[in-house]
Amino acid sequence: MSNCRYHIHVICADNDQLLVLDSLSIFFQSRAFLTHDVSSKLPKASLYGRQCIDSCDYALMIIGDSYGTVQKTGVSQMHLSYLNAKAKLKPLLIFIKNHHQDANISRQLQEFIKSVTRQDNELYYYDTENDIEQLLVQAYYNVVSNHKVSGGWVRASEEMIKFSQQTVAERFADLLATNKANNQDSNADDELIADKVSRPIVLMEAFNVKYSAQAYEGGNLTDVSRTMLLTWREILVVLMNIPSPFSSYGLQNAINRLIASKAERDIKKDMPNVHAVSRCQIFQDDLNNLQRQLVAASWIQLTTYGTRVSQELWKLTAYAKNLLSNEDI
Repeated sequence: MSNCRYHIHVICADNDQLLVLDSLSIFFQSRAFLTHDVSSKLPKASLYGRQCIDSCDYALMIIGDSYGTVQKTGVSQMHLSYLNAKAKLKPLLIFIKNHHQDANISRQLQEFIKSVTRQDNELYYYDTENDIEQLLVQAYYNVVSNHKVSGGWVRASEEMIKFSQQTVAERFADLLATNKANNQDSNADDELIADKVSRPIVLMEAFNVKYSAQAYEGGNLTDVSRTMLLTWREILVVLMNIPSPFSSYGLQNAINRLIASKAERDIKKDMPNVHAVSRCQIFQDDLNNLQRQLVAASWIQLTTYGTRVSQELWKLTAYAKNLLSNEDI
């Protein structure tokens, strides 16, 4: 830990809890590099927040007295960044200010706090900015110990040692590579950056999922469990046909229908006298793993409508839609 500095993105409402943010800067001066959400008045605020969350090692959210400026989507940048961090499965620390019962806080903020506290999050509560430093010591070392991540930056002195040991040709090659990467980034369209694939999926690649079903054979009902081979192309076709936005439950139903369309033939390989199959259900662990891979590949992303959000809703990304644009599905 002492030889590495991590990237932490701070999720916060614009122009709120400024002393708390200053305390974060002081605490993490020698421990981590910080980025934070910017004002929603900037046209690329959402894109910036999303890119920072994509690249960060840990996320930290401060919920204070303000919900933040509501955007066209109906939610604030703080809310969007929180959803992105959850979708990207980033280790997340959340600091929530304690409010008195008669505190004048917006309905949106109340609903957001309720939503956050209902989910499986690592929560820390504070009364004033003076409480933050002590909480940070506990929270930071807990998250680094419990959620180990690969990466981080070595300290500058070690980087300089490495640099001093390079030949001129090696340094020149590094500069060319960096320059090429920067040029590619600067020429990219904002939407393509937002839908950048972090873990590409090959459409025709096959993978196994486990499922349960009920098989009818000679008037008898048998509970069976099987493994089925699916392709990512089949999954994408299913996603293209789900009305957007959809819940995780809607995704599960769609996958179950895909399994059901193939299950009878699959089960008859071992039970040739089966005449009907019903109640096909993908195993929950396999569904969770599938959903995580869809998020990591930027095939689906979280979205929301209105100001009251207590349920996560998903939609197919523009990137995923374009994957089949030249095929007849």
